[in-house]
Amino acid sequence: GDCLTSEILQDLTPTLRKDGSELWVIFNPQSSSDATAKRFLIPFYGQLLKTGVYEDDLHYIVWTNYDENPWFPESLNGEREFDLQTLSRAEYDHKWLGHFNDHIENAIIKAEWFDAAIDAHKKLNFKPLGIEVVGHDPSDLGGDDKGLCYRHGSLVKQVLKKSTGDVNEGMDWALEFAIQNRVDLFTWDCDGMGVSLNRQVQESLKGKHIDTLMYKGSAGVDHPGQLYEGTYVKEKRKTNAESFYNKRAQKSWYLRDRFFNTWLAIEKGVWSDPTKLISLSSEITELDLLRTEACKIPRKPNNNGLIQIYPKPEMKKRFKINSPNLFDSLVMSFEDREQLKTTHLEFDGWHS
Repeated sequence: GDCLTSEILQDLTPTLRKDGSELWVIFNPQSSSDATAKRFLIPFYGQLLKTGVYEDDLHYIVWTNYDENPWFPESLNGEREFDLQTLSRAEYDHKWLGHFNDHIENAIIKAEWFDAAIDAHKKLNFKPLGIEVVGHDPSDLGGDDKGLCYRHGSLVKQVLKKSTGDVNEGMDWALEFAIQNRVDLFTWDCDGMGVSLNRQVQESLKGKHIDTLMYKGSAGVDHPGQLYEGTYVKEKRKTNAESFYNKRAQKSWYLRDRFFNTWLAIEKGVWSDPTKLISLSSEITELDLLRTEACKIPRKPNNNGLIQIYPKPEMKKRFKINSPNLFDSLVMSFEDREQLKTTHLEFDGWHS
């Protein structure tokens, strides 16, 4: 048959005119923004990540790699093991495991850090202690999923997405989850449409003994005068205000520090206080999609040397990255009651 290129598939796929005809497409994934990937992988990607197989009346898609090749030679396995030790995890995953070649320069979280954090509480033998939080990234009708993250102390217990419904239905979904799990704090993104959801939140949580916090990533940093004590410390320690461009950068980088500390503890034996680590439950529903988002968040160059993260519209235009709703929900979930007093001053009367 004809060789199918991304350029062809962008406008037209071959027409199957005879009953029983089949169109076979065999390829190694490149960019997730390629037309071939958009047509044959992206709509079914969640299921493929989970089981390696997707099937409906029109499609039968199988994700297969070296480990399913009965003729895979030992000599080639030697090359694979060498690549595992020398390539970045993102490069290895693309070459040997069939993941997209979507490596982002200056990504703040490495794939190997993320992988080390999976069930880290079991590997390092610590229990989740402290506040239970649900973070929610709302979205309206359109291409973006709604995100939800549930964490207890340093343990992230669940990450979910909702692809259907408007912004209010999405908020009802997140609030119901928070109420059922009797969390201590519910936080959501109030940059953009999220600012109009406060009344809905307060009415739903009235009498439920759940604090609420409106997360505003574009706001100034928390505790601006305090010294930043994370892993990105060079010769001279600086304050949070001297280190971060805004709250979104600060909170994303704090999360990056948790991943790095966890990797150091597991892979290098460098001890850290468990309250500065992160563990991702292997039971998380959207673990693979969360990994895809978390490992593609790029740092933006800043003329003043501040740590800055690309805004969502710029990420989409420059890197073809869709809104990272699951990652943003994860970042929001690491808010705590300490912020209620300071945030209350900015949004007076909006919190329970």
